[in-house]
Amino acid sequence: MPIKYNLTKCDILANEIHKLSLKELKELHSDNNSLEFEPEDTEIKLMAIIIASLTSSHSWQTYKCIEQQVDGFNSEVIKREHEEAIAERWKHITPSDISELVNLNISDSVFYRWSFFNVNREEHKYYVKAWKRLKEEMSNSYDGANNNIYNNTNGNHKNGK
Repeated sequence: MPIKYNLTKCDILANEIHKLSLKELKELHSDNNSLEFEPEDTEIKLMAIIIASLTSSHSWQTYKCIEQQVDGFNSEVIKREHEEAIAERWKHITPSDISELVNLNISDSVFYRWSFFNVNREEHKYYVKAWKRLKEEMSNSYDGANNNIYNNTNGNHKNGK
């Protein structure tokens, strides 16, 4: 009897992030040393950086500011957490990190305050675009308790699509 499990959008996004981190690792160890991402890959990486920058397992101080609704985004600790998310933490995103971010229900104004203090101005519009896509993708199927999309025993989409 096959093992039954359900894939969620969080699982799928975490898998895309993992594949992208492997792609980056492969490119960095190749002879050409030029790392060029497709626009889609760049947006996925930015989504991963946002997740790593705002969730408790990667950026505890930032998470605390969001959860306690304290406006401390202009601190060196928060900036350092974001820099670490850019450098390495984005590569270690799990479905539970994504689910945590969805459950935080971060408002756009909180995200904009965080990004104002921590994101380079040249990159700000790309972060905003990735943030909007992340919220849209996760809100489309997330009902708080069960955002199952695929069932591996028969491969059928649960919504009949």
